[in-house]
Parts: sequence; structure tokens; C-alpha cells
Amino acid sequence: ANVIVKVDPQSAHEMDPGNGVILATYADELYSRRPSREAEAVPAILARRALLADPTAVEALTVLGYQAQLRGEVDQAKRIFAYSNDLSRRELRPRLWAIEEAVTRGDIAGALTNYDIALRTSRAASDILYPTLTAALSEPRIRAELLNILLDAPMWRDQFLTYAARSTIQPREVVSLFKEADKQGLKIDEGLRASLVNILVSQGMVAEGWRYYLTYNPKARSDQVRDPNFAGYRENPTIFDWRTDGNSRLDAAILQKGKVGLLDFHAPPSVGGIVVSQMQVLPPETYYLRGRSRGLEQPQSSQPYWILECHDGRELGRIILPNSQESGGNFDGRLTVPQDCPAQTLSLIARS
Repeated sequence: ANVIVKVDPQSAHEMDPGNGVILATYADELYSRRPSREAEAVPAILARRALLADPTAVEALTVLGYQAQLRGEVDQAKRIFAYSNDLSRRELRPRLWAIEEAVTRGDIAGALTNYDIALRTSRAASDILYPTLTAALSEPRIRAELLNILLDAPMWRDQFLTYAARSTIQPREVVSLFKEADKQGLKIDEGLRASLVNILVSQGMVAEGWRYYLTYNPKARSDQVRDPNFAGYRENPTIFDWRTDGNSRLDAAILQKGKVGLLDFHAPPSVGGIVVSQMQVLPPETYYLRGRSRGLEQPQSSQPYWILECHDGRELGRIILPNSQESGGNFDGRLTVPQDCPAQTLSLIARS
């Protein structure tokens, strides 16, 4: 009976009818299929019988507690769930009830304490609670109380911060949480910062993404390329950093040697595409792009080129890279950003 109760509680009960815990599981399954507020409904009768057989059958208390809530008997529901909590803190649904009850009373600290307990004790809790908790970050008091819990390093902290940084639910409010965490001494991993920047940009919040990027890259400038010498390799690049992951068929890498670096790329004869790219927030102005190449030897129709595109897809200019034997491999060109283009992308394109 104990083996099959998780998949077939009815058969388990028939095998061991005197087992109160198994009977409670059966009652809970019946109630989950068809919730009823009636005290004489079959799940309620079975739940009471389960408690007579075993007063520690917490799933029976879950049935009776939710029934009382449906009938509007709030005090009775509180007593039942208080008894359930005394028996076990690992039951998720009584914990969810406690969260809702605390929210109804405006008890933010109490609600978050129950969040903490649920996330510590139930593997299923994160799927239910992370989205709700992330959405609630718009409330400053909730962020403050949540930070108090996060500073104690609960076992779910890193997982939640990762979820929040990569979620599209409330990226602006996650920025507020991360900034407040920094002030409290809770350091946010750079990979999570990068994820949050990219989420902001992907949701159309380019200005917010750039401002947050500046909080941990204060020397970055909006009027020039970042890391023009390819010397600052980042393990977790944002969209505002050089990225070489645009085309898996192109072999591209940023290589470093001391304080300098280079962009190395190889393209099979029939393959073209983006070699490297970086998002820009250039103010309206005329800009110059200069560089130097080695080892480029292509027909004119196949020479790679730099291109600056507006966020709406308009091409703002391109600079074709001549073969390296010409002018010592040096190249330069002019690019103009108009007034109505607040964000751009600079890319190096390889032609097949």
C-alpha cells in the first residue's frame, strides 16, 4: 500500500483500510478532483475518519481546512491549519494558505516568512512562488522585507535571483532589487547583471538597460565603441559588449595577449554572416571607425565589412575591409547617426 499510494491512493486504501495516512491521501485526491464545501461530502468524511485513525495525517487537515475556508469559516480554517503547521512545516498547500491569509491582513513580513518556509521545504514551491514573488517586487516594502531574508542566505536565494534576472515579468523592479542588494552588501553575480541587461533590451527598454550597465561599468561611454582593441574578454557579455555568438558556422574568437587583443575569425567558402557585434547608444553625430587587419585576402565581392544599423533596421553606413596587403591592412570610414535613431548595432559581416 505504501508503494502504490502515490499513484493509486484508492487501491492503497483498499489494501490497508486502517492506515490513516493513506486514507488522508485518498481523501485529498478526491477533494482535489472535485472541491466541495459540504461537511458531509465524501472527501470530508474520509478526512475525519483518517484523523481518527491517525491524528498526524496532515493531508486530511488540508482537506478540512480548505473546506472551512470555502464555507467562510475563517477562524476554523486558521485553527485547522495551525494544527497542520504544528505537525509539519513541509506541506505546501497549508503554506500557500498561510501566505494568502497574511496578504489579506497586509502582513508582508508574515507572508514572506511563509514564502521562505515553503521554498525551503518543498521542491514544487519555486514553480508556483517565483513568478508571484518577482511580480511583487514593484512594492518597495516587499523588496525591503525580501532583502532581509535574502541576506540570511536561504538555500533558495541564488536560484531565485537567477530566475528574477532572466525573467520578463518585472525587469525594472529587479533592477531596483539588485541595486538595493548592492547597498546592503549582497553582491550580485556579474552573469546575473548581464542577463538582466539583456532582458531589459529585449523588452524594448534600451535606455534602462544602458543605465544599469553603467552601474557596474562606470567607465563605459555612449559615444564610442567599448573595448575597441578587443582586450577585455568577458565571460558573460551583455548586448553592449562584443559578442561572437551570432553564427555557429563561423569560427570567431576574441584572443588576448597581455593588455591587447584581436578578433580572429575563419569562414568556410560558402558561409557568411555576423562575425561579431555590439549594440551602441550613439548620440546623433558623425563618427569614424578605424582599424587594421591581417591575413585578409578575398575577391572584392567577398570582402568582409563593418555595418552600423539602426534598431529599426535602417542601414546607417558600411565600411568594407580591403585586403590586408593594401595600405598595411589599415582601413577607416565614416558613419552618421541621425536624430531619430537612439540605438544602433555595429557588426562585422563575413561574406561567402
